[in-house]
This record gives sequence, structure tokens and C-alpha cells, in this order.
Amino acid sequence: MAKKRLIVPVFLAGVLLFSAFLVSAAVSGGELRITKDGAVSIKGAKVFQKAGRNFYARIYWGDLFLRLTVVTGDSTKITKKYGEPATADDIKEGDMLDIEGVFPSSSDTFIFTDSYIKDLSLEKQKLETSGTVISSNGGADEFKMKTKKGNIIKVVTSAADMKRGIIPITASQLLSGEKVSAVRGTFDYSENTLYANTVQIYQNKSVFSPKFFSGKITSISGASLPLDITVNVSGKNYTVKLSQKTALMNKNKETVVFSRFLVGDNIVVYGAIREDNLSIIDNVGNLRNLSL
Repeated sequence: MAKKRLIVPVFLAGVLLFSAFLVSAAVSGGELRITKDGAVSIKGAKVFQKAGRNFYARIYWGDLFLRLTVVTGDSTKITKKYGEPATADDIKEGDMLDIEGVFPSSSDTFIFTDSYIKDLSLEKQKLETSGTVISSNGGADEFKMKTKKGNIIKVVTSAADMKRGIIPITASQLLSGEKVSAVRGTFDYSENTLYANTVQIYQNKSVFSPKFFSGKITSISGASLPLDITVNVSGKNYTVKLSQKTALMNKNKETVVFSRFLVGDNIVVYGAIREDNLSIIDNVGNLRNLSL
């Protein structure tokens, strides 16, 4: 791995190396350690100037500070605060850094080998998780969820592709307790907020299994099959797709013609809800008119 340099005044380097092989100082968050094995650890260095992929930083102890020059290369390992890989271009003026490396003896400058830089100011990183909806705020395009690790976070969905199964939905349609199969985006640790790109809400497939629906006809689109009728089932309107293969029967399961079906009739229909539209009942096998 290429050597990285942290250049300090020669007289200060000599003082540090003379101090029983271990130096530790920490005031206002700044810390510098050099062990007898030559390992160097710097915590709380503040970047005050960038020069391409290199930068100048300082460690502060009250009103005192130590100037550092950091030269990065392709082999320099740089991460964000919580471990996601980063680059020198991601480091900005004002960022706080932790730096680790090796300080060779018989040197009058800091020279890092196998260096590692963690930018404590980079608190946004990619995240994929799952969990359970706690509450939703449709007006703000966001919801709160409990992740699989037990953390409570806010999820912003204004720029997300959000679906329940294969049906696009919005945050206002989420229900407390629903399972979030997967949510992906950029998590801001400082805000405890995930800005989502995609959100997948679990859809129970049994909803789409063929079954009987009982209700009342509220509208009829034509006079003969194929056609649509609207049926109110327990307060919800469904569009029922009738085909020429749909069997039409009275309450005694005797065959009847469709012209005998009227708005207001009580019916039982056997069909399946569409996966792409929960308001449509399709593949209708039979339709019984209980009013006949």
C-alpha cells in the first residue's frame, strides 16, 4: 500500500517520539496517539482546506492546534462514519476525520503506511432494510417503521417507487402493522431518516384466490354479455367483469338470461380480484341473482 504523509514540524515530532513511546492528548475532541510499535491514531482532525485529492487538517486542544497535511492515493482506505466506502472527493472542508496508520522510527515527519481514514461528517449512506409500518403521514409522503433490528425510523417516499405487491400506492394508503418487505434508499443518521428509492409492501396472495362475493348491483354497463356491472360488497364497490362464459343463475341455481338482472338486485358472484387492481373482480365463473 502506498505511503501517506502527515507532515508536522520537526521539533514537535521529536518531542512526541521522546515521550516513552506513547503520546495521548485529548482536549475538545482532538486526540493523537503513538504507540511504542509505531502505530498512530488521530481522532477528531478537522479539514480546513482541500487541494485536489489531498487536504490540510488540524487537531485542536483548546486554543492550540497541530497542522496536518494528508496525501491520499488509490490504496488509501476511506469510509463514511458508519462504514460505507467513500473517496477523497467525498471529503469536504469542515469535515471531522479519524485517521489510523503506522509511524516509522528514524523519521522527522509523520508518514502513514496502511492508512485508514474515516470521515465522521459523512452520515448519509445507502441502506436496505425491512420491517413493519407504525404510522403514516400521507400529506408529507412519509411513514414511520420499526426495522428488523428494532430501530424506529422515518421513511420519506416522495421520490420512491412504492408498491403493495404489484400495485403502485402512496404513503396515505399504508396501514399500521403492514409488513415492509424491502425499502431501499439513502439513510441520514443525523436525521434518523431514510430517503427511499423503492418501497415494497407485502401483499397476501390469498386475496387473489377465487371466492364468492355477496352484494348488491349498483350499475350495469350494457344489455348483453360481455359487460361490466358494479357491485357493492360490504360498503365497497367492485367492478365485476362478466364474459360470455359466465354462468347466469337465479337463487335456485337455474339458468336465466341477463336481461332479468336489474340495479338493486342482490347477487352472489364467484371470481377473483385482480392483482393489479383491487377494485376489479375478474374471471367470473358464475353469477347468481338472489332476487330472482
